[in-house]
Amino acid sequence: MIGSIVTTAKGHLQGTVENGVGVWKGVRYARAPIDELRFRSPEPVERWNGVLDAVNFGAVPPQPLERAARMGMTGSEEMDEDCLFLNIWSPNADDRKRPVMVWIPGGAYITGSGSIDMYNGHVLAKTGDVVVVSINYRLGALGYLDFTEWNHEEELFDSNLGLRDQVAALKWIKENIVAFGGDPENVTVFGESAGGNAVTTLLTVPSARGLFKQAIAQSPAPTSVYGKGFARQFSKKFLDILGIEENEVDVLKTLPVQKIVTASYELLQQNSQDLPGSLSFGPVVDGDFLPDYPLEAIRSGATAGIPLLIGTNKDEATLFDQMDPPLIPTTEEMIHKMFENTDPEAEERITNAYLTFPNKEPTLGLGRDATFHMPSVWYAEAYSRQEKTWMYRFDYQTPSLKFSKLGATHGMEILYVFQTFDSIVGKRITAFGAKRAALKLSRRMQGNWINFAKYGNPNPPEGEVWPKYDETNHYTMIFDKRDYIEKDPNRVHRLVWEGVRIYK
Repeated sequence: MIGSIVTTAKGHLQGTVENGVGVWKGVRYARAPIDELRFRSPEPVERWNGVLDAVNFGAVPPQPLERAARMGMTGSEEMDEDCLFLNIWSPNADDRKRPVMVWIPGGAYITGSGSIDMYNGHVLAKTGDVVVVSINYRLGALGYLDFTEWNHEEELFDSNLGLRDQVAALKWIKENIVAFGGDPENVTVFGESAGGNAVTTLLTVPSARGLFKQAIAQSPAPTSVYGKGFARQFSKKFLDILGIEENEVDVLKTLPVQKIVTASYELLQQNSQDLPGSLSFGPVVDGDFLPDYPLEAIRSGATAGIPLLIGTNKDEATLFDQMDPPLIPTTEEMIHKMFENTDPEAEERITNAYLTFPNKEPTLGLGRDATFHMPSVWYAEAYSRQEKTWMYRFDYQTPSLKFSKLGATHGMEILYVFQTFDSIVGKRITAFGAKRAALKLSRRMQGNWINFAKYGNPNPPEGEVWPKYDETNHYTMIFDKRDYIEKDPNRVHRLVWEGVRIYK
């Protein structure tokens, strides 16, 4: 019965029932990453006695909360290093073995959590008869800076901690989700922005193999994964901000967490100016946990067997243009510096392809393509050589988004996938009587996402509407007031970006 006590491998949990859906919040999937476990790989959760309440969200990962709240990237929960929790929505904790959809939240790997109201899994679970899980993972320097080169006699630091957290959550789900009415052999990972990058990276992580069956990457930045040499400058700059010498790195183990959060945000601001287009915090190719750059691993055929749905939004960059710092290149100066740092010979060729550059619209289009769209196209092209791949572009904009000049901006498709128009952001964008049309699009998109989770194919069982993506046709589903298939959208830009060098 829903809402009753559920028995996991390590103990009993008591959830609640919300509008006919069982909900378990703040479920611990790993030990608290504190004290000796700060900067170390996650450890399995310990067994407990009695029944634990799972009725409230757990703490959000340490992050600059003012920025997170301004961007709608966190809820009202407290912030704490003890943050490795997940949340579950299930139509019933029975033996039905429903498809499982695991949401990895975004936020540039410095903000965010799985408990944001925009990620409420209630409607998705009830509509699709699926089990929805959202997770937290470590952020900022605590999760995505690499200090392993300063390990000496005693190992104090591990690499890719946020990514390791995600694998730990997937292992917990594999072991326990059957108790919540889910099928551990049919798990779909899906995520947006940094969460999308996590998805495209997890596809190439050896220890993640067998933990999920399908993957959905929404507005990922698949190439924002760096080698140890490039990533070192971020770690070194972080130490400089804190005034810590390289032979004193062990003090990070006991430094007050707020100092780490503040220094993480300062590093983000500096890098936005110094290395526009780079991601201050993100996965690192360590040769072990993450053996190779994901795009290179895909191109070499190192992964196969997992269908992929991937896409971007038409106006990704408009949201970043309103941020401080903007995180992606949104001005002529930032774009020039990006090419100067990566591929100077490509700058004139590419900027000439964006008519009227450096006017605002083509400048934002170039920033969008550099960060999200072209890396996603490269990834989809490579992936389609070995496994079924579908690509989309989200174009729909409500009247309020048109009025604000944001358009189909970064993150807007999330509201349609989860159908969370009653969230703070959802109410804002569906003002002026726009909710009815938004609901129609949401039902179509949810249908595609649910089909994909159930069958490994976004099409309904009765026939194909959405053709697979490949290097010949580049078929792309355009989500708008009326959905349609377009063959090779933005072909000119796709061709002009071929072979460009990126941050590595």
